[in-house]
Parts: sequence; structure tokens; C-alpha cells
Amino acid sequence: MAPVADDDDNDNEGLEDDDFGGKDPFEGADDAARLDTSGPSDGGDDDDDFDFDDGSDDGYDENETYEAEEEEDDRPRPIYLNPLVLTSVGLFLGIVGLVTWMIVGFDEAAYKQATGPVGKYATVPPAVVAAAPPVPIAPPVEAAEPVVADLGEAAPGALEPEPNVAPVTPEPEPEVAPEAAPAPEPEPVAAPEPAPPPPPPAEIVEEAEPFEPDPAEALALAPDPGLILQGQVGLLPVIGEDGRQPWHVYARPVDLDEDMPKIAIVIGGLGMSEAATTAAIQQLPGTVTLAFVPYAPDLSSWIARARAAGHEVILQLPMEPLDFPANDPGPHTLMTDAEAAENIERLHWLLSRFTGYVGVTNYMGSKMTTSPEAMFPILEDIQARGLMFLDAMETPDSIAGQLASEMHMPNVVNNRFLDTQASRVSIDARLFELEAIAEATGGAVGIGFPYPVTIERVSAWMATLEDRGIAVVPLSALAEGDAPVEEEAAGGGH
Repeated sequence: MAPVADDDDNDNEGLEDDDFGGKDPFEGADDAARLDTSGPSDGGDDDDDFDFDDGSDDGYDENETYEAEEEEDDRPRPIYLNPLVLTSVGLFLGIVGLVTWMIVGFDEAAYKQATGPVGKYATVPPAVVAAAPPVPIAPPVEAAEPVVADLGEAAPGALEPEPNVAPVTPEPEPEVAPEAAPAPEPEPVAAPEPAPPPPPPAEIVEEAEPFEPDPAEALALAPDPGLILQGQVGLLPVIGEDGRQPWHVYARPVDLDEDMPKIAIVIGGLGMSEAATTAAIQQLPGTVTLAFVPYAPDLSSWIARARAAGHEVILQLPMEPLDFPANDPGPHTLMTDAEAAENIERLHWLLSRFTGYVGVTNYMGSKMTTSPEAMFPILEDIQARGLMFLDAMETPDSIAGQLASEMHMPNVVNNRFLDTQASRVSIDARLFELEAIAEATGGAVGIGFPYPVTIERVSAWMATLEDRGIAVVPLSALAEGDAPVEEEAAGGGH
């Protein structure tokens, strides 16, 4: 079988079977197979390609098959694979399921009970009350016949039988045995006279027992007319014409051995809290000195109660602290940079708040008490009025106590703040330190505040001092001579 040449370009004539190894290359399953070398020669897609045609008219072409595959990849995904559709279907099914569950599980009775008017249709089950035991009914009591006593002859004014009333016949008396003695006949009883109306009850008034202070705790009456002077803002303390000074006159008397260690306890910040002030006055012994702030209401009443209980009192003067105005002691504060006349005017207002105090102390003042220029006019005016001064030692740099000693005015210096940490352990430790200072120097001063724990620990501590030979004395007892030694003086205040 000879090869068939393409009709266009290629001339296959002259090809023999020997050129193919003696075998017809076109022999195969289909004798109609032929080599097609036709196609464009201009560089097209089918240039020089060999197409095998088996004579069938199936239109198969390799290039056409490739193009069909590309077109199949570019087709959109089926709608059931679209994520948006899947999400929408899932959401729809979830809503349908939720609504179905609500319809199936709906409790109409519970809904009506929950949404019905409160108190109108709500029913409360009756309380189960145990049945009370039956009460036995007593049989009826027959009325007893009236017994009429034989009154004998009617006395004048005796009751006569009323008209139209049948007389009551008394029952016959029972026979008395022969051995029993006959009962004596009762004497005639006269009708009682009507009693006069009782007088109105007298109003019972309980007389209060007069207060009798202990002679050892008796304080002089305040104010003493000879120790006050009317100023522009009120009564001011002054030295009497006879030379008496308020810090001596208003002091609590003390009679102790001079060699006994002495400790003065001062509780400050009083007057602002009624409960705290009352506790300090009533629960602390009279030898404890009480310090009142000048802004407290009804100060005269508090001072009278404190002095009636035997307490010496002092006045707290607000002074400028280092962190002023963040920490403000209040109006009429004595300021470091103020003019002396202005500070004296403020001092007189503070001193006129009440009477009967033995001296003053600084309230705050960690800046004021370090300035000799600011403190000297204040101490000079206090000294001229016969008052003593307590340097609270709000800062270790305070020179107020030293300046007062140089001026030869009665003064005392604080050694310890008792309740910087308001705990039992801390307060007990400070009290023990005061004992050591008093035994070493003869006297010590501690300042506290009216915290309940402070009052409780000071009271318990004072009850044990007598066995150790230490006495708690009022503040004025330590200002008689030189000021207490300032060794390890307190600090760290405002």
C-alpha cells in the first residue's frame, strides 16, 4: 500500500516500502489511516504538525481539546458552593430552628403568671397552721344563792330594804353538835362613810446629787475674774494685778516626791468629735492633760466638763506646716511669712475661744516652729499673759522649745507621739520608751490622739505604774523648773 501525499505542498511520490524498513507505516487497525501533512506553512498553530486521520469524521483536534479545557476552568462555581449562599442558608436554618424551639417549648401558663398584674391575680397558698388543741369546756356553774349575814339590829344609817322587793329568807343554820361551842354572834357593823377623793399625786422629782470632786483633783473655778481682760474679739487671759498667772491658778495640784519619775500624757484634737471627746474626759484619769482645737463648737461646755473631771486643759494653736496649703490647719493659722502684727491679731482670736487653760501648744507648725523670727513675737505675747508653752516637736528641727527656755518662760517639750501607728503594739512600745526617758531624766512627755485604742492602752498602762514607782502628772507639773531634757525628742509630724 503506497503512502498518500497531501494535496498541498508535500510530494510523497517516489517513497517506497523499503524506505520504511519494508513495512507500510500506515498499516494498522484502520487501512484508511493516512499521513496528513497539510496545514499552513506560515507559522500558524498547525505548522509542520502531523495529524493522524483515521478516516472518521469525529472532528478531534489536539488544539481544540486544549482550548476546551481552558474554557471549562473559567466557568463560575455552582451556586450551591457559593460561601454567601451557604452562610445565608445556615443562618436561615438557625432562625427557623430557634423559632421552632420557642414555639414547641412555650409555656402559656407560666407566661400569663409572669406577665399578669402583680397583686391582683397572684395567689398565695394559705399558710399551714397547726390545729390548736381543743380547749375543754367547763360545765356551767350554777349561780349560788345569795347569803345574807345576820347583822342584828340595823345601825343608824343602815341600808333598809327597797320597796316592792321580796325579803330574802335566810337558810336555817345547821345543827351544831353538843360538844362544839356556839359561835359568837357578830357585832353590828355600821355602814362605812364615803371616803374623800384622793389628792392628786405629787410630781416626783429626783434631786441630782451634787458633784463633789476629789480634793486631790479639785481645780480652781474658771474663769477667774482677776485673770481675764475683755479684748476686741473676746476674753483674753492676763496676769492678775496681784501677780497670779493663769498657768499656776488653773493647774491641777500635785503633791509628789520630787525624785519620782514623772510622765505627762497629753491627748489632743479634742472638741470636734463628741464621742471621742466624751471618751477622753470620762475614761482617762484626771492626771491626763487634754488639748482642744479652737474650731470646735461649744468649747466652753467641753472645758467645764473636762475641768470638772480633774483634767488640765491647753489650747492648740494652728501653725503653718511645711506642705501648706496642701495641708491646711484652718483659718487664723499663724504663718511664717505674715507680719508680726497680723500673727498677733490671729493669736488673740485663738486665745479668746475659751478660758481656763494653763497654756498652749502648736497644732502642726513644722515650718512655723523652725523660724525664730516668726515664733518670737508669738511666744512673747504668750509669756506676757502668764501661759506656758508645749513644743509638740512636729519636726526635729523645731526651735520653739529652745527659744522659750531662752526667754525664761514655762515650757515643756514633747518626747514621743504615742499613736503615729494606731496599734496596741506600737502604742505600748512608745509608752515603754517614755518610762525609760523619765527614769533617765526625771520627766517625759507623750502626745496622743483620742483614738479608742489609744485611750484603752493609756488607761491600762497607767494602772500599772504605781508598782513601778512612776507617776503620771499634769503637764504643768513638768514646767515648774527647767524644761525636760530634749534627748530623742519626737518628730515627724506636720
